[in-house]
Amino acid sequence: MKRIVSLWFPKLSTDRRARASKKDWSDRAAATVVWHEGCPRLVAINPHARAAGLRPRMRLADARALLPDLVTEAGEPQADLRLVEAIAGWCDRYTPWVAIDPTGGALAPDVETACSAGGFGGDAGLLLDVTGCTHLFGEGESGERALLADLVTRLSRRDLSCRAAMADTAGAAWALARFAERQADLFCPARGQRDALAALPVEGLRLEPPILETLLKLGLRRIGDLYPMPRGPLVRRFGDQLLRRVDQALGTLDEPIEPRRLPPAFRTRLAFAEPIGRAEDIAAATSRLLAALCRQFEQAGVGARQLEIALYRVDGSVDRTSIGTSRPNRDNPKLMKLFEERLGQLDAGFGVELMILSAPEVEAWSGTQDALPDQDSPGIASGMDGTIDLADRLALRLGAENVVRLLTRDSHLPERVQIAAPVSSSPAAEGAWRRIANLKNARPTRLLQRPELVEVTAFVPDDPPSMFRWRRHAHRIVRADGPERIADEWWRPRPDGSRPPAATLPPVRDYYRVEDDDGGRFWLFRDGPYQPAANGQPTARWFLHGFCA
Repeated sequence: MKRIVSLWFPKLSTDRRARASKKDWSDRAAATVVWHEGCPRLVAINPHARAAGLRPRMRLADARALLPDLVTEAGEPQADLRLVEAIAGWCDRYTPWVAIDPTGGALAPDVETACSAGGFGGDAGLLLDVTGCTHLFGEGESGERALLADLVTRLSRRDLSCRAAMADTAGAAWALARFAERQADLFCPARGQRDALAALPVEGLRLEPPILETLLKLGLRRIGDLYPMPRGPLVRRFGDQLLRRVDQALGTLDEPIEPRRLPPAFRTRLAFAEPIGRAEDIAAATSRLLAALCRQFEQAGVGARQLEIALYRVDGSVDRTSIGTSRPNRDNPKLMKLFEERLGQLDAGFGVELMILSAPEVEAWSGTQDALPDQDSPGIASGMDGTIDLADRLALRLGAENVVRLLTRDSHLPERVQIAAPVSSSPAAEGAWRRIANLKNARPTRLLQRPELVEVTAFVPDDPPSMFRWRRHAHRIVRADGPERIADEWWRPRPDGSRPPAATLPPVRDYYRVEDDDGGRFWLFRDGPYQPAANGQPTARWFLHGFCA
């Protein structure tokens, strides 16, 4: 049975300004103002302004007539949105399934959208799927009530006005949080949403304004008034939204909740009787959480690819950091070494009251492997030398995108034989690389990014070069080996269907390994055989492609 908590902040905008230590918002009547429908109107008002008779959507001129000394400020939907995001991150301490309610006006990107969404009062809301999480506060219904009370109490300490309701469906919890008259009605027992919703106004069904106006004109003011009515006439009169909302609230139609962050596959938490702040205590708690999480990995037969540690501080803020691994890993000491690289970046603030360790990404465990596979023997570790551990530590310091390995590719072109790939990538399948394995010693140890044009002198056009000039420096060749002819991969598709320019990838290349009189060794190629041109000059060109050891 699902259990959903709807968290409503009816005065989010005013609470945010009061929390910012703005004296006028605590001691005097104040409101936020936006330009809407051709005139400035009030959006959010504080308790002093409400006691004076002001209401949201009221024109500023009318409000000034009632309260000349009203303090006003421009509305800031983006600032309200950032506060809601921060509260949602804090609510992860109760459940990993937290969604921002899209019906709140504070969530709109601009004022006009906020007004049209019906959230003109500067409010906002969250939806929490606490299914399976209430046992942390007690067994059965007592644990659910304790979680609800703890949630409201902690938010009230942060000077946030809120109402929280729990029910089996998001629609029922949403309606109770906003329209329940008694505090006791905010908790709906399991399978009790039909009776709990019957006395609530139809505004609790989250309907469009035209549908609400028509229902009120027809005298259908309570949700219970819709229960005995035939469904066919309701669909013909109001469309499918009315019955869909009723069915979602009663639980006969599923209403999915999309979390703001993907829930982790595994997670464990540790609460402290007294807040901790020393780095040694945080490291010890991380080690304890990691040991518990690794036991979960062993039972499930998986290994972690990404881990995240979250510190929930006493001031309501949250600090997070994460690590990644290049292979599935469930070795507690090795994972703790990776966390030691990041724990120093965490700030305990005034103290940490809760820590949660989660695994957002896991993979099936395929056995123990501590080293990268050897190129000559794919799948067989080249010694237990801790290469994987080193790669993981480098990825933490330099960034995962900056730690790569070279993999062979099924190609005979020198510039395509190897490719830079993430360190976690598997070796390429055997192919052309195996067929030219006997030429590995003949290939250069370093290739230029682009072949560079050189001037070559040869005794006979088809003979190896006797001298070449590169970058204004002449090299006299004393030894030469070749040619090795390499043709273009004509079967490889091109984006435009044509061959690349001959200066970078000629159709046919004749490669020579040469050594000059200074001992330098170079890899030269000619772009095809010599062919006499109309003016009697040869058309073949020479390029320097790399350097041999």
